[in-house]
Amino acid sequence: MSLGHRVQLHSKTEYSYTRRPGTGKIMIRNLIFDLGGVLVSLDRKRCLDNFSNDLGFDDFGEYLNAYAQKGFFAKFENGDINSAQFRDIVREHCRKEGVTDEMIDSTLDTFLTEVSPYKVKLLLDLKEKYNLLLLSNVNPIAWKKCCELFLQAQGVDIEDVFDKLYLSFELNASKPGALIYEKVLEDSGIVPQETLFIDDSAANIEAGRVAGLNVLLYNVDTNPEEEVYLALKELGE
Repeated sequence: MSLGHRVQLHSKTEYSYTRRPGTGKIMIRNLIFDLGGVLVSLDRKRCLDNFSNDLGFDDFGEYLNAYAQKGFFAKFENGDINSAQFRDIVREHCRKEGVTDEMIDSTLDTFLTEVSPYKVKLLLDLKEKYNLLLLSNVNPIAWKKCCELFLQAQGVDIEDVFDKLYLSFELNASKPGALIYEKVLEDSGIVPQETLFIDDSAANIEAGRVAGLNVLLYNVDTNPEEEVYLALKELGE
């Protein structure tokens, strides 16, 4: 499976079993991070208010969820429809006339609020020891905004933070479906037992557990640094 430049391994990355001498334990070598909620803060209410007030799309909340989207929005994040098709469907729901592509994109972007600088620093610190992968249910419009937020946070390109980026709209598969985990494991070659998966969705976490990953259900109201290091400590790191 070829996924283009987003999944090319950096030269430092080699995946293999590594056991602690004398313990038989497998070391954690890989961290898989979710994006929205874990690294990028979300504001669903603000986004829904803007869709209603600015575009006249009053029931957008039926499609926009904090964890897994529904209907045509789910198809957009799964890569089944492109950005132009998504915008045309949005316009069909709008009471207001003259809704432009730019209006739709900027309104959708209000779902994403910020990337805290300390989160980027955490990732860079972890990158010194672990292979970092990103696994996100995301669409092309939101992905562009997320990249901008990362750059604003610490002046760092997200593609330089992660060794591999796995995006649902590129993979034509979404969490918590088993297929996206299978694609990630097959393409990356990582050992599930050597990997910690961090996500804020219980359904996604359970799917990761079924795929054989060590998992951390992240509470978005807490500091990810404390949770991640505690999870690694419990895994013997």
